[in-house]
Amino acid sequence: MIHFYIVHHELSEALILQTYLSTTDFTNNVLIVDESALFNTTIDYPSVIICSISSLTNNILKWLKKQHNRPLIVCSGTGAEIENFVNSQQVFAYLQTPISLERVLSLKKNIYDYVVGINKIETVEKKDFLFIKSDYKLIKITLSEVLFFSGLKDYTQIFLKGKKTPLTTLKNLKEFESKLYSDDFVRVHRSYIVAMNQIDFISKNEITIDTYTIPIGNTFRKMLDEAIERNS
Repeated sequence: MIHFYIVHHELSEALILQTYLSTTDFTNNVLIVDESALFNTTIDYPSVIICSISSLTNNILKWLKKQHNRPLIVCSGTGAEIENFVNSQQVFAYLQTPISLERVLSLKKNIYDYVVGINKIETVEKKDFLFIKSDYKLIKITLSEVLFFSGLKDYTQIFLKGKKTPLTTLKNLKEFESKLYSDDFVRVHRSYIVAMNQIDFISKNEITIDTYTIPIGNTFRKMLDEAIERNS
């Protein structure tokens, strides 16, 4: 069950959010709280705080840093507000206004997939290699040589250090994600898993590995930040 806490200046928008968020089985509590009430609330895990961009104050950001199990942050706002938002690294995802049921359900699915994925990743044992099927062969790949995985619908390309051509296998990215150790590999986009030790540098919205540029999806930013923290 996932707990949602709505901190909003606009009560009408908060009530719409509460209605939409209460429509699926994996939602537990959906509470509307003001800032002071949030600070005095025992936050259950896993949890999500949804607030408008204007409601995400420095006090809330400071409070978040003190939480042992930090909740996910979702910010709502117009397209222009989201594009110009300066605290984007703190945000798990955005909900563009006007809020619709379709957008909220898509957001909830992403949150659910993330929470379930984190729980699975925590149980994965560290491996040195994997066997994959490619070009009618069973090929052993050494994970320390992997630059990144690129997902393309029902198959995945694996880019290896020193190899100009990636290996292609009929496995989707989610299957690889469930087998990779979270300190070594992190999903940064719906289409990419990168090897942490192969990253050359990270800019605001993209990662550079060797000659490749890989986008960072807003939904996966928090997972990347946590991986960086574990490797710092």
